Amino acid sequence: MENRNFHQTWFLTRFSLKRDWLKLALWSVTLIVLFAAVAAKFTTIYDTQASIDEIVKTLKSPSMVSLFGKLSGSAPYSTADVFAGEMTVFMAMMAAIMNFSIIIKNTRGEEDSGLLEIIQSHSVGKLSNLSSSLIELFIINLLIGFFYALGLQFANLTGTDTNGNFLLGLGLGAAGFMFATIAAFLSQLVDNSRSATILSYIVFGIMYIARMSTDVSNPKATWFIPFGWVEKFSTYQENNWLPVVLMLGLSLILSIAALWINDHRDIGSGIIATRPGRAKASAFLRGPLSLFWRLHRTTIIVWVIGLLILGFTYGSIFNTIGDILKTNPAMEKLIGATAVHKANILIIKHFVAILMIVFGVLALFPGIQIINYLKSGESKGYLELIHSKPVSRDYLFTSVLVLGILTSLIALFAGMLGLQLGGASVMKHPVAMSVFLHGFYAYISPVLIILALSACIVGWLPKFAVFGYLYTGFALFVGYFGKLIDLPKWVAKITPFGYIPNVPVRKLDMGTMWWQLGIALTLIIIGYIGYHIRDLKSAN
Repeated sequence: MENRNFHQTWFLTRFSLKRDWLKLALWSVTLIVLFAAVAAKFTTIYDTQASIDEIVKTLKSPSMVSLFGKLSGSAPYSTADVFAGEMTVFMAMMAAIMNFSIIIKNTRGEEDSGLLEIIQSHSVGKLSNLSSSLIELFIINLLIGFFYALGLQFANLTGTDTNGNFLLGLGLGAAGFMFATIAAFLSQLVDNSRSATILSYIVFGIMYIARMSTDVSNPKATWFIPFGWVEKFSTYQENNWLPVVLMLGLSLILSIAALWINDHRDIGSGIIATRPGRAKASAFLRGPLSLFWRLHRTTIIVWVIGLLILGFTYGSIFNTIGDILKTNPAMEKLIGATAVHKANILIIKHFVAILMIVFGVLALFPGIQIINYLKSGESKGYLELIHSKPVSRDYLFTSVLVLGILTSLIALFAGMLGLQLGGASVMKHPVAMSVFLHGFYAYISPVLIILALSACIVGWLPKFAVFGYLYTGFALFVGYFGKLIDLPKWVAKITPFGYIPNVPVRKLDMGTMWWQLGIALTLIIIGYIGYHIRDLKSAN
């Protein structure tokens, strides 16, 4: 006899799949095509043993290990080994983003909107909605993993085997579902979707930083980090299925825990309750800008502190990256201590130049989220309360834009400050702060262009507000993988980051900065006009 708590679970699963088909299809096609396209690209760029040996040296450097994980196995490496080494961690990160967004929206998000209360007023089990969401994502991750494996079969990279193809494909699918269960569990602890999202990314960030640190200092310790399990597949080397078993085991435990909490709490509540607000508004809560700061302050603080910590963590491995004496002890005798120090600093600058795109993109996310509140707040009817007051649209638009820009720039600066502090904590002669400030100044203009583009889209076509995130993700992929997969130079020029020279190795090009600032200003003005003249959506 079916447990009444799970009544109509399969019906809700079918309903969710039908409702979310476009979102699921876009995510699935994007990830599968990306994975297969890169695999196909590898057959041409790493088709000789010499080219493979050269990229393996790069991937084994501490800087690349911190970004992509430790390359498993031993020489001689094949094209397939290089592909698995470069793509596994990145695709797991993409899987986390996809699953976090979907599971939180379908569980805690539906509680926030009141939709779940309507659903449960019918003959539907209390645990059916959460169960159907978990089943939905299990199916999607399984299908994505299966198509990953098929893509590798057809790509026929040198060094692949069927066991390794399906291990990598289904392993990434299992990793995606594990992230879904992590977010599902955390969504039961808090009582709103925003807190669930923040908490999920905090946990993910902790796992990423822990994985990065252990990969550089003690790879065996990565076994204790769930995010690090994807590296332990040892794809095409040992083909180890144990990490997949661990992921599925953790997913089962977290699913049971999430269901148990869901069964023992009231709808709309959580284990961690939101702190009650003040009885009277603060004296600073006088206008839209202070209101939006109040609404987004937790998100802003988390992102700023998070980038500061991430920067500090990367900076803490500068002594490992910038130490050519470890690989060539005779170098100091040949060129002198001063020249060795300059060479070490140059190596670190090259690493920072690679990191700049990572910090630039991460700093954009909170800014875009704040700007997109003009769309999300409008859709939910929250902005109607503000529009009922004598507040102009231009003032509202300006308040959101200013807060979004300030948030992204402060977050980017926090990342640079973290790099300097982290390096200073381990280096006898730390890198000067001016080096990181050059990187910060160089990335102001591309960050402003993307934020201005998001504001322009919200002003004219709010339904397409998600494009800002997609464009930012594309910029990260191009900057992260562009050189490693030999993308054409024109591809990098599609994003404003592609016009920034190798800063801080090179000097900032002021001409580039000024024309990019001009484009950003133009987009902002266009966005102003659009938001001023278009009809605003009513929640009713």
